[in-house]
Parts: sequence; structure tokens; C-alpha cells
Amino acid sequence: MQRGHKTAIARIFSDLIKADRIVDTAEMECWRNICDKYGIDRDVRIEAREISFADALNAICGSGVPGLKEDLLGDCRAMTVSDGFCAHSEALLMIALTTMLDSRQPLHGEVFSTPKADFNIDIATVLYIEKEYDPETNRAVQTHHRSIFKEFQLAGFHFIYIPRIIDHYRNTDPVLFNDILSFLAPSMSDTGLENTRRNLLNMTTGGFTKDLLCNKCGINELRDTIPSLLIKTGNSFVGEDQYANYLKIEVDEDIADTVRAFVDSFSEMLRSDTFVINTSEERDNQFHFHGFYKQLLDIFLVRRNIRSAVHINPYREEIFFPDIDTKATGLHRRERALYALLLYQGAEGFNFSSPRSAGEMEIYNRRVDRLRRRYAAIYEMFGGSKEIAPDLGVPEIRRPIFSCLRRSIKKLQGLYNPDDYNVTKRTDGSFSVNIEPEIIFVYQHGSNEPVPLKESELYRRWSEI
Repeated sequence: MQRGHKTAIARIFSDLIKADRIVDTAEMECWRNICDKYGIDRDVRIEAREISFADALNAICGSGVPGLKEDLLGDCRAMTVSDGFCAHSEALLMIALTTMLDSRQPLHGEVFSTPKADFNIDIATVLYIEKEYDPETNRAVQTHHRSIFKEFQLAGFHFIYIPRIIDHYRNTDPVLFNDILSFLAPSMSDTGLENTRRNLLNMTTGGFTKDLLCNKCGINELRDTIPSLLIKTGNSFVGEDQYANYLKIEVDEDIADTVRAFVDSFSEMLRSDTFVINTSEERDNQFHFHGFYKQLLDIFLVRRNIRSAVHINPYREEIFFPDIDTKATGLHRRERALYALLLYQGAEGFNFSSPRSAGEMEIYNRRVDRLRRRYAAIYEMFGGSKEIAPDLGVPEIRRPIFSCLRRSIKKLQGLYNPDDYNVTKRTDGSFSVNIEPEIIFVYQHGSNEPVPLKESELYRRWSEI
């Protein structure tokens, strides 16, 4: 067995022993036996303090040592009941260990450990997450929501399904909704309150997953997640820094069966008949303002670190971020046109890396020529002339425009995810701006109200090029 495996084992058992915040004689006796069995000395125990629970568990899963996962899981189970019962906090870690180490376990899971963020999720919270809307799974959640919620509740979990929260806000009397928002944020202007209300009601699970879990909590592994349940299993220290630990379990339209299997597996570990059940639920004409709900509202009500829409006004030559009441400054027409083009291209972006083969070069040249023509059309809408639009196909012309645009967007204050609004270069060489099209709006000629990008005349004209 390698030293890294010993370090991982020491970390896992350390978290298990500390999970219920009680260290007793039986656990110390079990710990001494574990150290003897796996050859864990003082130096290994010191090294174990510097790795996370997820890193430790993933190291064991990838060890390739015959029988190690089975032996370790059996020893972990023995440890949790060494003091006579398995506490709820210990069972949370054990369900993560069982999901990862037990080859007979039907649930497919992953574990993550991230530095604890300002947006903190309570332990035993279960979040439904997804990268993009999955109709079949969401239909199943809506159909079985009550039974899923109650199954989790009776096992001591709190199930969060973002569309249900947003539906509750939508169904609240609008006057009462505005009164509550105004009460919670008395310094916010009427325009700010309206933006807050609109942004809340337009929030989706995909946006929540990206904006809060990836950007705010730093769980970058969720950016491409399929429909899953994300479960907060606990907190622990890595060195001097506090980390949050999560278990992700993939789900599909059979989510109700998956939840029952999870709850059954979890409940079997418990050796205590008493644990706290959260019975708090939002009712008609009332909002919760504690825990998860308070943090969610604060993201929109506290005017810092918030998500903003982007308004493109080519006729005023402006790029405006209404939710932070800020315009992009220090830009010329060429940078504004480039930003608008990047927003239009969306996640696809564009790639200027030259191909190696002659056949691919012809395709590349057609693609770049199309980008030139789209850029020239946007440049014209911002008040320039197509004939003198900068040629983005020339690196010496393109690079200063990109640099100026990046510097300007980087100066924006008040966004909690500023990197999403800036130009990023992916590993494949593609340039893009990683914000969803739902928050991009365009002003039409002669109109004082912006329309969604994909409903705009501008979008139609670009698409025809």
C-alpha cells in the first residue's frame, strides 16, 4: 500500500471520528486498531490534515489495491457504531462512503470538497441541480415532489427544488411581494426592486447551479452536470481552512425510486431513534427569511455580488448592466461590437486557431469570413461603416481589441461572477462570454424597452449572415 493511500485512510477516519463532535474511549480504541492495521504513523496523520475528504475518498477509489475499498468500508461501519450508535452526522459521511466504495450500491455518486463559501448550504440539505433544463426529470420531480420532499424530511433532510420556490414567489400577491422586498431592502430604488423581482422570477435551476453553486460556492465540477441531487454531508478543516463536503447522485425520470433507495440505505445506518426533522415550509402569502431562503433573497436584495442582465443599445453605442447600474466604459465602437458579437455567439464562441490540414483550412476560412461579415454588420449598427470595420481575422488587429475589452469588463464592480461576463479562452482555443442568453437584451430602433436577444431584429439579421 502506498503512503498516499495511508494518508487518505487517516483523513477519512479522522472525519468520521469528529463527525458527531464527540470523541470517546471506544472510538480511540478503534482508531488505534486502524492505525496498526494500515500502518498509519504520526507523520501520516499530520499529512492527512492537509488533504480534503473528497481527495482522500477519490484516492482510495482509484488505488487499484485489491480488497481495499471493501475492507475500508467495513472498518468505517465498525467505527461509526463503536460507541453504541450511529449519529445522523456520521450517517451523512457513511452514505457518501457507501455510495463510492460499495460495488453493489445502485446509486452512482461523486464527492466534492470545496473551501466554504459565503453562500453556505446547511448540512443535510438536498438540492436538485442540472446544467440545462431536462424536461423528463423535471416532470418527474413535479409529479412526485410531495413524496420526495416527505421521504427526505423523515430522514432528516431538507429537499430544495428551485422551480417550486420560484412558483411560490410568482403566486404571491404582487403588491405583497413588492412590500416584502421593499421592507427587506428599504434603500433600494423602485427600479432596483423591479429588477430584483424580475430576476428572482426568471431564475432557473440551471442558472442557480451555475451562478451560485459553481461561481459562488466554487464547485466547478458541476458546470456540465446532468440532472442530479447534491447533498451537503458536512464541513471539515483542511489545514486551517474550512471546507464543505458534498455528495452528488445522478437522477433521471425514475428520481422517486432513486430517492427511496437513498433514504432506505441512509436510514439503515442510523442506530438512534431520535433526530431533528425540519418541518418548516413556506405557506401562502409568506416568505421564509432564514437559512437557504434568506441567502437566496440576499443575493438579489444586497446590492453587491449580484447577477446582472446585459443590455445592448447599438443606437446609443452602449453596453449597460442594469442590475448594478453600470455601463461598460473605456470602450470604442470596435470593442462594443466585438462584445455584442461574442454575446450573440454564446457558448459556441469562435476559434481563430489555424487547422493543420488543407481540407480543414477551407472550412476554417469560411467560418472566419462569416465572423468578419457578422462583425462588420454589428459595427455598422453601432454607428460605423462596414467598409472600415476592423478585420478580426488578422491577429495584430484582433489582439488589441480583445485586450481593451477585457480590461474594461474587468473593472465592473458589483458582480459576484465577473469572470462569466468577460472574454474567456477555452482549452480548445475558442473565445466566448459565458453568460446565458436569457439575461441578454437588445434595444430596438425607436423603442425604450429592450427585448430578449433571440427575439430582436439584430439577432435575426446576424443569423441571416
